[in-house]
Parts: sequence; structure tokens; C-alpha cells
Amino acid sequence: MVKFFSRFACGVAMSFLLYGNAAAAPAEPELRIGILSDAQCPKSKDSWGLKNARRGFELLRQRGVDVVVLGGDLAERGDAEVFYNFLEAFDSVFGEKKPELISIMGNHEFAPPQDDPKKKIAAFAKAFGLPADANVHRVIGGYDFIAISPEGMNQNTYKEGAEKFVKEAVASARKRAAGKPIFAFSHHPLSGTVAESGQWGSDSLKKVWDFKLPDLVHFSGHTHHPLQDERSIFQDEFTMVNTSSLCYLSRPGNYANVKQLHDTWKYPQMLFVDVYADHIDIIRMALDCGREIKPGRRWRLELPLSRENFTYTAARRDSRKAPEFPAGSEAGIKVSGTKDGKPVIAFPAAVHDDFVHGYAMKFIPLEADGKPGKSFELNCMTDYYRGIDRMAENPAFALPPGRFRPGTRYRVEIRPCESFGKRGSAISTEFQF
Repeated sequence: MVKFFSRFACGVAMSFLLYGNAAAAPAEPELRIGILSDAQCPKSKDSWGLKNARRGFELLRQRGVDVVVLGGDLAERGDAEVFYNFLEAFDSVFGEKKPELISIMGNHEFAPPQDDPKKKIAAFAKAFGLPADANVHRVIGGYDFIAISPEGMNQNTYKEGAEKFVKEAVASARKRAAGKPIFAFSHHPLSGTVAESGQWGSDSLKKVWDFKLPDLVHFSGHTHHPLQDERSIFQDEFTMVNTSSLCYLSRPGNYANVKQLHDTWKYPQMLFVDVYADHIDIIRMALDCGREIKPGRRWRLELPLSRENFTYTAARRDSRKAPEFPAGSEAGIKVSGTKDGKPVIAFPAAVHDDFVHGYAMKFIPLEADGKPGKSFELNCMTDYYRGIDRMAENPAFALPPGRFRPGTRYRVEIRPCESFGKRGSAISTEFQF
């Protein structure tokens, strides 16, 4: 094994591991794919999402990509002008050497909700030269691509038409190239798979796809979830991969500091997918700096796909360690107040072999006699979406003032959490605010 170490301009310090069998892999992939989604663009040609799409197109042009997939929510309000803005950007970046382009609709393509969904589908299909139902089955470079669109703004509007289309397309693909991976696309993930799919996933996809297909590699957007999180890939009886967002990254509402995470729009993301004869590499990209996210931990799918070689299953959690605070961190806890009366808590960052996803803080009011009152817990998310090496060394979190009684003494117990939910040991202190 040979190790190469490099530090990138966007501050990602990683180790590259090249294994002996990698030398036998072909110098060039059989197929290069680029996947972008969730640009959420208004009509303006200068919108943030479209600017990031151009950045992504330029990176893909430099890689000599064969296929570009636009995974839905190109438009924020369903404006057809946005589709033509994307096509103009695509043409201007790639020029005469254009890759294949596959586009699907997201829920925002149907906005506003009072508009006729059939007219929305027709406008999208016209812009991108798609069949009337906006569903796609193409063979590109010897691989099957099957992409479906919803039939309305609700995430559960994948209906009978899509079910019939997918069944016929999958049968054709497996007959044509048995054993080869099938690349599938929908804007929504299947519920209960990748991160945040419990809230934002689609149950109706279960009726459309036969998800007991190990050769199925399904890409979805919609959640805007940061790609640094290993839960953005999921394997059970198939593979599902999150494509993140060109516009802003998700800020789950169950975190007490959700309003503090106001800069997620600065860190758009996308995917490269390199297909070799014996494996697939899925490469996560940060568009703010044009560099790979976690280059030492590319997602690799060994071919032919089978449940026996799936590594990104729920069982991953069992082998993950809990994050821990460095020794002496307790002395570094500081609680202060802002000018507008909000309490702020800061402390040294915990450490983990992947990253610390958040902190669970238990606050215990102490009565005058020293006895503990009724406790409450607040969870705060870290800034990992900026880049793991750029996370704050001393994170500070503004807390909701309404939860604290002036003049009351509190004990706080802080536990670090990793993305799969494991919690480390607590550090604690007492304070009065």
C-alpha cells in the first residue's frame, strides 16, 4: 500500500490510499457521469443556483464527462424560463462537444400548487425534448439510465404510469445487459433510506420500483443533505445515493441553533460518478472550492453488484466509534450572554475519526436547596457542511432565551454526537444566567 498526502486549496487535509489492485484498474473509466440537483432558481439568469450549475458544468467539461443528469428542482416556482436558462448555460459551457443530458422534474417544477400539473409536465418535456410523461430510458455507453418524474407537487405522486414505465424499462435493461448496474433517478428518495428521507422521502416510490434489485443504483435529491455525512449513501437490497444541492444545504428544524446555520447556501455540492468494468466510484464535490469532499473516503461499489458485497448498510453504525472530548475540555466551557439577551455556550470541540455531527446538551435547573429540577435537552448541529477541516475549534451556540429562568443556576451536561447517533462521554459545568 502506498500513501499520498495532500492539502487542498479549500482546506481539506486528507490521505489518499491506493491499493495494489487499483493499479490493475483501467486508466480511464468506461463512463463518466455528473449529477446536479436542487438549484431552486428564479427566472433570473444570475441566480445563485444557476451560477453553481455553471461551475458544475465547467468541472464536468474538464473531466470529459459522458452524461449529465439534472435531478429536479431546477426552478423554485416552476417557471419554464428557468429550463431554458439551464439549457443555455449547458450549451455555452460544453459547446459542440456536449455530453448526453438527462433531466427530471422535482416538486418545485409544479409550483405554484394551483397550476395544472399536466401543463407543467408538458412545459418541462418540451424544453428538454422529453417524452410527454417526462420519463426517460436511455442506453448510454452500454449502461441503462432510467429516470422518472413525479406527477405533482406532493412527494407521493409517483403513480401507475411511472410504475408501468419502470417495470418495462427494468425488464429491458436486465435482458439487454444482465449483471450490469442500472442507473436510476428520481427527485425524491425512497422513505427510510438516505439521511432525512424519513421526512422528505416518498412512500409511493415503493409501488414504482422493485427495490429488491441489487443491480439498481438509485440517485435522488430533494433533501439538500450535506454529502460529508456517510448516511448520504444507503444499501439494503439496492443502492440509494443522495445528490445534495446547488442552492443551499439542509438545516433540520429539530436543532436549537437552526437559525444560526445561516450560511449553508455558500457550500453547494454535486456528484461525479466514474464507472469502471469492475467497480463504480462515487465522488463527492464541493463547488465553493471545486474540490473533492473526503477524497480518502470515496464511495466504491464493487461490480457485479450483489448483497454480499454491499458495505454501506445500516450495520455500519455498529463499527463506528462515539466522539469524545479531549482531556481537560470541561475547563473550557463558557456561558455568556449577548446584547439581545440570548445565552451563548462555547466549549472545545470534541474529536471523531469521521466528524462530530452535533452536541446534545442537557440543562438541569438547580433549586435553592441544591436539588435538581425538571431538565430539558437541546441539540445543536455543527458546521461540518463547510468542510470537516474548517469546523470551529471552539464551537459556540446561541440558545433560546425562553428556556432559561433569570437568576436560576443550571447544570449543563454536553455530549458529542456522530452522524449515526452514537454519543460520547459528557463534560459538564454549572452556570447562572
